[in-house]
Amino acid sequence: MDFTNIIIFIFVVAIVSYLSFIYFKRKIEFKRSLNMTFLKILIPKKDSDLDEKKETLRDFKEQISIMEQLLSSLKALYSGSFKAKILWQDYISLEYLAMNKEIHFYVVVPKKARILIEKQITWFYTDAIIEEVPEYNIFKNKKSIKAASLTLKKEFFLPIKTYQKLESDPINNLTNAFSKLDQNEACVVQILLKPVSDNWHEKTDKFLKEVRKWFKFSLNPFVWIVWLVNFFWEDSKDKKDSPKDEKDNDKETLIKEKWKKTGYDTIIRIITAWEEDLLAEVQLKNIVWAFSQLTSPGYNSFKKTKQSSSLVIHNFIFRYFRSWIFVNKKNILNIEEVASLFHFPHSKYNKTPEIKWQTYKIVKAPINIAPEWITLWHNNYRWVKTEIKIANEDRFRHFYIIWQTGTWKSSFIQVMARQDLKLRNWIALMDPHGDLAEALLPYIPRDRADDVVYFNPADISRPMGINLLEANTDEEKQMVAQDSMNIMLKLFWNEIFGPRIQDYFRNWVLTLMDYPGWWAITDLVRLFTDDDFQKERVRTLKNPIVKAWWTYTFAKMWDREKWEMIPFWAAKFWGFVTNTMMRNIIWQTKSSFDVYDMMQSWKILLINLSKWVLWDINSNLLWLIMVSKIQIAAMRRQLIDPKERKDFFLYIDEFQNYVTDSIESILSEARKYRLWMVMAHQYIGQLQKSDALTKSNVNLKDAIFWNVWSMFSFKIWPEDAEIMAKQFAPYFSDQDLINLEKFKGITKISNEWQSTHAFSLEIINPYIENPQNTFFEKADYKLANAYKELSRLKYWRDREFIEKEIIFRIWWV
Repeated sequence: MDFTNIIIFIFVVAIVSYLSFIYFKRKIEFKRSLNMTFLKILIPKKDSDLDEKKETLRDFKEQISIMEQLLSSLKALYSGSFKAKILWQDYISLEYLAMNKEIHFYVVVPKKARILIEKQITWFYTDAIIEEVPEYNIFKNKKSIKAASLTLKKEFFLPIKTYQKLESDPINNLTNAFSKLDQNEACVVQILLKPVSDNWHEKTDKFLKEVRKWFKFSLNPFVWIVWLVNFFWEDSKDKKDSPKDEKDNDKETLIKEKWKKTGYDTIIRIITAWEEDLLAEVQLKNIVWAFSQLTSPGYNSFKKTKQSSSLVIHNFIFRYFRSWIFVNKKNILNIEEVASLFHFPHSKYNKTPEIKWQTYKIVKAPINIAPEWITLWHNNYRWVKTEIKIANEDRFRHFYIIWQTGTWKSSFIQVMARQDLKLRNWIALMDPHGDLAEALLPYIPRDRADDVVYFNPADISRPMGINLLEANTDEEKQMVAQDSMNIMLKLFWNEIFGPRIQDYFRNWVLTLMDYPGWWAITDLVRLFTDDDFQKERVRTLKNPIVKAWWTYTFAKMWDREKWEMIPFWAAKFWGFVTNTMMRNIIWQTKSSFDVYDMMQSWKILLINLSKWVLWDINSNLLWLIMVSKIQIAAMRRQLIDPKERKDFFLYIDEFQNYVTDSIESILSEARKYRLWMVMAHQYIGQLQKSDALTKSNVNLKDAIFWNVWSMFSFKIWPEDAEIMAKQFAPYFSDQDLINLEKFKGITKISNEWQSTHAFSLEIINPYIENPQNTFFEKADYKLANAYKELSRLKYWRDREFIEKEIIFRIWWV
C-alpha cells in the first residue's frame, strides 16, 4: 500500500470515527432530553402596604443581583470528568413562555438535579413557589410557527451591555414584547446554560494578547468549511466592527470585567406560534429587537444565526445543546450577562400586566400533624409534600368550610366521606343540590350495601316517611316542640310567626304528642278545624300546664282573635298538606327509618334534597326536620354508657339554610355524644342574613367561630376575606384568601386538642387517574343504582297504600 492510500485510509477512518462519535453523542443527547423536569416559578406579587414595609431592596439592580448569586451557585452542576466534558455535561434551560395571555417563567432541569436546583432557587428567592408541571405545548392548533436562534456577533470574550449599565430593568422590553397576545397566540424565549470550566478565563487572557487572531487551528474539518462560509457571508457592518477598529484600552477593561465572574456556554432560541405568517414573523422580529437594548458601542451584541426555522424548532423541542452544524462555537456569557437576559420578576420594577404572579402565600404545615385517620389532601411546601391528616378524636371539634362556586368544594367533602365509608363509620350527608349525594353512591364499598339509606323525596312512586313529632320521653317531647317552633320561625319568619302564634304552636305540638299513638305535624291543622278531634286530645292530656292552657287561655280567647290569627298561619302551612309529594312524606305517622338506630348500627344516610326538583320551601322543611331528628337522636345517647356511643359523622352542604337556634347547643354538646359535623357554605353574609330574618337570639357566625376548631377556606369574596383573615392570622392576609387559585386552600385544624397555625392545602382532582393521585377510585354506577333500588325496597312504601292511610285518618281517626 503506497503512502497516498495510507493517507486516504487514515482520512476515511477519521471521518467515519468522527461521524460515529457524533451519532453516539446524539443518541445520548436524545435520552437526556427525555429526562428533563419542567419547573414553573411563581414569585409573590408584593403590592400590599405590609409587603412594602418589609421590602429591603434599594433598586432593580439589587434585585437582579440575586439572580447572579443563584446562577453562581448553579455552577455546582459542572463536572470536570472526561466523560462529562466529551458527552454528558449537564445543563439547564431558562425560559419565558407567553401563552393564554400570561407570561410564565420556567426553569427546565435534569431530573437528577431537580432537588438541588429547587433548594438553590428557594434559598435565594425565599418566597418563590416552584411547581413541577408537564411540558407545555405552544404548537397546538397553530398555523404558523417561526423560529430563530441568536448568537454573539463578536468573540464571546467581549461582554454585552448588562443591567449594571442600564437605567431600567432589561427584561421589561422582553415582557412588553410578549404582552397583548391573543388567546391563540404564543411565543417562547429559551436560554440554554451549560456550565464551563474556569479555563475560559485563560482563553480570554490569550485573546487579549492576540486581538487580531481570526482563526484557531482545529482538527475538525467542518470548522474550515464554516469559516469560509462565514467569511463570504458576513455583513460588511460586522467587518467594520471587527476587533481591529475597537479601542484597545476600553476593550481590555470590558473583557477583564467579564472574566471576573462565572461563565456559562449559552444558546438562545426564539419561537413564535401564530395564526398568520406575517404576524408570526413580526412578533419574532419584535423579540429579537428586544435584545438590542443590550447593544452599545464598544460592547458585544446578538445577531440571528443562519439556522433554518425547522432546525431551531427541532432543537427547541428536545432542548438540544447544539450550535450551528457541527461547529463547537461557544457563546460564553458570565452570570451578570445571563441575569440581564433572564431573572425572576419583581412587582415593583416589572409592571407588564400579563406576568403571572403568585398571588397568595404558601405556608408550611406544622410538624406534629397526626399520622393516621382521615387525610385532608396535601401541604406542598418547597420540595416537601406532606399528607395532612386529622386524628379521630380531633374530628369532634367540627369542621367549617367556606368557598366560592367552582372551587372544588364538593371534591373536598367527597374525599373525606369516602374515607369514612371505608373505615365503616356511620355517616349522614345532607345535600341541597343532589349532585354530591349521587356522586358518593358509586364509591360505597360493596360489603356495605345493606347499610345504605338513600332518601330522595323526588321519587314520588315510593315515598319515604318522616315524622317530626316522634318522641320517646317527656324531655324529647319538649325538644321536639321547641325544634318544631324554630323550624316554623325559619320558614315563615318572625313577622308571620309572631310570639302569640309561637305560644299556640308549642301547645298544639305538645297536645298531639301527649295523645296515645303516633301523630304527624300535619294533624295540627285539625286541632282547630275539627272540634271533635280537638276535644278528644284535650280530654286525655296528661301535661297539666298544656291542659291549663286549653282550659284558661284558648277557651277564653276571643273568637275574632282565633279566626284572625290561626287561619293566617294555617294558610301558610296548608301548602305542605295540599302538595301531594310533601303530604305523602310528612303525613306518615311512622318514619321510615330511626336515626338513633342508624347511629348505633353504622348505617349510611344520604339525603338528596335538590332545590331544583323540590322547590326551596319544601326542601327547607324536610331539611330542617332531618337536622332536628339527628340532633334529638344524638341527645338520646345520654341515656346509654359513653363507651357504647358510636362515632358518627354529619356532612351538611349549604348548612346556613337548615340550622336553627339549636346550632349552638349542637356544636358545644356534640362532642360528648360523638357527633362530628362538617358545615359548608358560600359566604358569611348568608349567616348574617339568616339572623336578620329570624331575629334569632343566637348569631350563627359567632356560634361557628366560637365552637369550630378546624376551618378550611377556598377562594372567597373580599367581604368574607376580611373576617376569615382574622382566623388565619398572622400567616395569611385577606389578599391571600381572595387570590387563591383552583385546587388551593388555607386551613387550620384541631390537632391534639389544640388548633394549629394556619397553613396551605393543595387539592388533587379525585376524578383524574394517575399514579400520584391516591384519591382516585373507579366509580361503579351499576352498583350505585343497586344501592338506590335496595334502599327503596327496604325503607320506602308504595304511594297507593300511603294515600289510602292518609284518607282513612282524615275521615275516620
